[in-house]
Amino acid sequence: MKNSLPLAIPRLPAHPSRLALFLVLAALFVCVAACDKLPIVNPPPTPARQISFDGPVTLNVRAGETLVGTTIVYQGKASDGRAIMSINGLQALKATADSVKWSGALVLFSLVDLDLRVVTFDESSMTLAGTIHIVVQEPNPVAGDASKNQIASFLVPLTYTVSRNSNIPGTTVGYLGAGTGGAEFSNLDQFPFRERFDSVVWQGHLRDRIAVRYDLRVVDFNADRVILGGTATLIFEQ
Repeated sequence: MKNSLPLAIPRLPAHPSRLALFLVLAALFVCVAACDKLPIVNPPPTPARQISFDGPVTLNVRAGETLVGTTIVYQGKASDGRAIMSINGLQALKATADSVKWSGALVLFSLVDLDLRVVTFDESSMTLAGTIHIVVQEPNPVAGDASKNQIASFLVPLTYTVSRNSNIPGTTVGYLGAGTGGAEFSNLDQFPFRERFDSVVWQGHLRDRIAVRYDLRVVDFNADRVILGGTATLIFEQ
């Protein structure tokens, strides 16, 4: 306990402006002295405004067709041996290892960035590889099955470290901590426990027309957190 010191209370100044200053300083002194006795109230956590996914990607497109979900069209080989492509309506001649970039929204409240390179191509098809960046705005995860009518789907690797009493991002599954049966989860299935390297699977919608399936494994866990690794399949629906 802190020792209390006797307070010397000065006489009030007669001048009105000095009196006001004295009262303000006195109020500040009382507030500072009492601050260490006040409880600290943490504000509620801010809901996630967006969720993102990043990873490598390999895509294939047949000659005369559009790369799913984009405005990239492969039109075949030119007479000089290069690939004829149409990107956002503009013709482009590409050689092996040339860049192909595209950015757009497959559905509302989404953004897909593709940063690709031409790997191989012939008269019938083209293979591109690179990275993908997906953003979903205002996610509101709901468990359920994806629609069979799909625009495109992308598989990305991911790793999450989830604190106790927090949800796996983009899901309704929460980590409750380490129990006698292993890592304990909520909203997973009837058996809530997982040991190291056991699977954690969840599928549902991040929002309307954007579905996701998580295929994860428990890498490690303790009372405070769980580390999960695996893949997420993002599905954009018609």
